[in-house]
Amino acid sequence: MRPEIAPHREYAGLNARDTAPVSLFPGVDPEREWPSDPFAAWLEWAERLRVPSGRLRGRQFEIPGWQREFLAAVFDPAVSEAWLSTARKNGKTGIIAALVLGFLDPSSPLCHATWRGLVVSLTGKLAAELRMQVEEIAAASGIRGVIGRRSPAPGRIISTTGAKLDILAADKASGHAVGADLSIIDEAGLLAENQRPLWNAVRSSVSGRDGTVVGISVLGDSDMFREALASAGEPGVHVQRYEAPRDCAVDDPAAWEAANPGLGTIKSRDYMAHAASRAKRIPAEAPGFRSLDLNQPLRPELEMLVDPDEWKEAVELVPERLPERSGRAWLGIDLGGSTSLTSAVAIWDTGRMEAWVAAPGAPDLLTRGRRDGAGDLYLRAAQDGDLWTLGDRVVDRRAFLTRVLPELPPDIIVGADRFGKADLLDVLDGMEWRPEIVWRGMGASATADGSHDVRAFQAAIATSSFSIRKHLMMRLGLSHAAIRRDGAGNPALDKRKHSGRIDVVSAAVIAAGLRASDRRGRSTVQGWRIA
Repeated sequence: MRPEIAPHREYAGLNARDTAPVSLFPGVDPEREWPSDPFAAWLEWAERLRVPSGRLRGRQFEIPGWQREFLAAVFDPAVSEAWLSTARKNGKTGIIAALVLGFLDPSSPLCHATWRGLVVSLTGKLAAELRMQVEEIAAASGIRGVIGRRSPAPGRIISTTGAKLDILAADKASGHAVGADLSIIDEAGLLAENQRPLWNAVRSSVSGRDGTVVGISVLGDSDMFREALASAGEPGVHVQRYEAPRDCAVDDPAAWEAANPGLGTIKSRDYMAHAASRAKRIPAEAPGFRSLDLNQPLRPELEMLVDPDEWKEAVELVPERLPERSGRAWLGIDLGGSTSLTSAVAIWDTGRMEAWVAAPGAPDLLTRGRRDGAGDLYLRAAQDGDLWTLGDRVVDRRAFLTRVLPELPPDIIVGADRFGKADLLDVLDGMEWRPEIVWRGMGASATADGSHDVRAFQAAIATSSFSIRKHLMMRLGLSHAAIRRDGAGNPALDKRKHSGRIDVVSAAVIAAGLRASDRRGRSTVQGWRIA
């Protein structure tokens, strides 16, 4: 992106000792120097661009402060990676188009014959739309000498100077990427893990040219994009992210502003109000709104176990208003390993729900939280008493259960996922507490009783039949808890991404299922007393 020698020499196959100027393309001075301030030169050039369509059609491009900050970083010689995450419809495509056009337009001071750019978009359709957007902006702005090609699909943009932009579709491309001065990953947050070879190839494509990698996207649930954003603060890395708080209400205007730095220009507040109202009214719409319009880290097409707004409104109470611990209780247990968490959730006869969660001591909670995509939430949860640290690399499960037991009534029913049966029996071996376990099928081992428990949990929320205080780990778990369905449409608990931690939700679903079964008089659920 920032050539160190006269670029025409590289193109002509000459070496650094050749001194005679070579003009390969009419009207292009092969000896044109790279501007001393490339960003300022680009800004001055960009003033001629015009919006090709939409409500701002025909108007001059405006580069607001937040976009200027990002683009200044892209042009900064000290920056090799620049990552931007915003909600949809904040001018993302315009940024990409204006950026690459500045290197393709023969009249631009940044245009050089040997410049090579690469854009990878999520699908062939989106890649073709991006190519057409670049072409339309060039046409609306009176830029000549920039030509769009549809072949090889999804296409490329070439300049009469010899500069070229290749456009790839992530769902069709392999792990190979050409050498580039500027490589852009569009919708980076929605790339699946099986596309990591392509991700790595795109990032390495700039290595031979001392170029820059740029990623622009909603947060999505891509581990690659999460890892890139987590590198903020490292040398050569610039990160800008605009997202709504994970526990926000969908109709909170402050949350809209947080995720949409361009709100009021391309995307209107009226649109946000209507879309938020629809998301509150139709639960199936909520994940898409939270992902695309609030820029929260989830896939828009997922079916969530429960919308966070519904959870907070239906079951969360201040501690003073919670029902008492009284009568029988139903306990769900989910034992964790070195990466996951260990959890237990109890529901009393009165409808009171309580949750206990523990993590290993190593790595520390901040490191673990960043690895799991939770930021500093684990630290805040520990401060609130919602998360304990027990053990070293693996939670001390016996110590965990020993600490939970005094909180429970004598008359208790215990359930756990049969997938972890051997682990739980091993933990109980040697303990004085010897309950009979009601084994359930959750997650990958989902069975009819697991589907029953999911339905019971959702029904309990819909009817507000249990209550819990604000619990950060439960909120985090619910933000990762999704539903997958079998061929008959039966639901099973699933997590929306590999690093998501839904252990406490799994325990809560089991507890709710046991409670619902017991109240219906099913013989599969029997009570016992703790010795």
